[in-house]
Amino acid sequence: MDIGRAVILTVGVIALTGVTLVLLPQNTVEKIAARLESRHNGAEYEKIALIYLADEFTDGAFRIRGIIRNITDAPTERIDGVVRLYNRQRALMETVVVRLDKDIIAPNDFARLELTVPKYNEGFAGYAVEFKLREGGGVPYKDIRGQISHNTNP
Repeated sequence: MDIGRAVILTVGVIALTGVTLVLLPQNTVEKIAARLESRHNGAEYEKIALIYLADEFTDGAFRIRGIIRNITDAPTERIDGVVRLYNRQRALMETVVVRLDKDIIAPNDFARLELTVPKYNEGFAGYAVEFKLREGGGVPYKDIRGQISHNTNP
């Protein structure tokens, strides 16, 4: 009888877990799966590679351009660039979230980031770029700009 009760209790717990997963919103299930996968893998792996990042000052505007590549075997969705602008004292002045030119990046495909500050204020002296999912989590990336550079000028 005790074995029968244990089997019924185990089946009940499994059924309750299954019903709970079905009733949860899709993005919550995806977050849980991503956390379990990252724990299993030991650390988060890079999903994208930063191929190109440059800036220029033209016509009174400051432009930042970048190119990333999906380095996974699956499409990557809803990634945004986060550009932080710093002043000369290295204090954060502003954070801008920039949409990439593609919402879905196929495996080995590229996406572009472009930010234009129309009235360039010489108050900021530097910037940093990161990537995040629109749901809020950061996206680890591999910076391979120096590995593929064909420019021999310093």
